[in-house]
Amino acid sequence: MAELWYASGKKHFSENEPAFFDPRQQSWAVEIENHWAELKPELDALIAEQDKNFVSNEYIGIATNNGWSSLSFLFWGYRQQTILKSKCPKLTAYLEKVPGLVSASLSRLAPQTTINEHRGDTNGVFRCHLGIEVPASLPECGIRVGNEQQGWAEGKWLFFNDAWKHSAWNKTDKRRIVLIMDVIRPEFMSKKRMICTNILARHVLFHYQAKNSFVKKLPYLFKGMLFVAIAMPLYLRGPKTIA
Repeated sequence: MAELWYASGKKHFSENEPAFFDPRQQSWAVEIENHWAELKPELDALIAEQDKNFVSNEYIGIATNNGWSSLSFLFWGYRQQTILKSKCPKLTAYLEKVPGLVSASLSRLAPQTTINEHRGDTNGVFRCHLGIEVPASLPECGIRVGNEQQGWAEGKWLFFNDAWKHSAWNKTDKRRIVLIMDVIRPEFMSKKRMICTNILARHVLFHYQAKNSFVKKLPYLFKGMLFVAIAMPLYLRGPKTIA
């Protein structure tokens, strides 16, 4: 069984796990692919309506000059908005059946944009990409995880291990849009609440540090106490669902 790993911890990720996973082993993923024709119009309409509301993803030391942006619905069990349910009711109905769904967002990669190599928050999830607008296949548009590369396809899932170093690129003249989801891996499902609490609390703490130099300069012990103060209500509340 794989060992749970967090990017915020001091332990090095051993990279002894697969870089990519097979979406066909998850029945919910197969079901969504099989109903893609009825889901695509909903997503197209939502993207057109919310085009100006995508937020730039300038974080973790990655600068893409606003070329990488997203529209978030669920972030580590924290529901950010309910627009997905009202605008994409068919898709939401399928997503509500996904066991362990803790994050969901639309991710837009502008033309001629590269996301430099980085690691995600944990190996405890399948990082799932569903192609919505894919301008080209490899080598013009794709993702590298470890030493392996894959391209996206519209209406198809791509699953990878977010703990591996990975990068993505769109070297075409059209945008690339995917639905990104984090789904707790079956072997870590019993730790779902703890995983969400740990990562969400770390993001909140990092946000405080970025906005307040006083917090950044606090001794490690006091930062630990602040982390606990942030984490406790999050744990008691527990992760929310997509709707």
